[in-house]
Amino acid sequence: MMNRFVRWLTALTAVALALTAFTAGDLARGLIAPAAAQAQPGSGAPQGGGPGGAAGRERFAKMLQSLNLTDDQKNKIRAIMTDTRAKMKTLTDPQQKRDLMRDAFEKKIPAVLTPAQAAKMKAEAEAFRAQRQSNAPHS
Repeated sequence: MMNRFVRWLTALTAVALALTAFTAGDLARGLIAPAAAQAQPGSGAPQGGGPGGAAGRERFAKMLQSLNLTDDQKNKIRAIMTDTRAKMKTLTDPQQKRDLMRDAFEKKIPAVLTPAQAAKMKAEAEAFRAQRQSNAPHS
């Protein structure tokens, strides 16, 4: 019985050490961020599935594609988003980050669009918000 426990403990230790080495290597190569810098739920930092995460960027790209933008409009929107992301990196307050993004999406980007494109973008954003609210977990 003791021999099995020692083997189990040895195997567990080996796995823990392997994970530590794997994580340390990824940290050293910059593939992952230190735990203190990783986004915590509710911190306002974009999460993978949240509105500002990868899924949000994909949705935004699809929406822009549906607007049939000119090359000039695409370039202006890219510049707005690049500037907004750069400014967001300097902020630590989640509310300031949200305000900055809201300004980009509600003022700066619509200013680049035609009235019809702006109306379509607004309608699609409202439809997404309504869907997200209806899919929200009910407590």
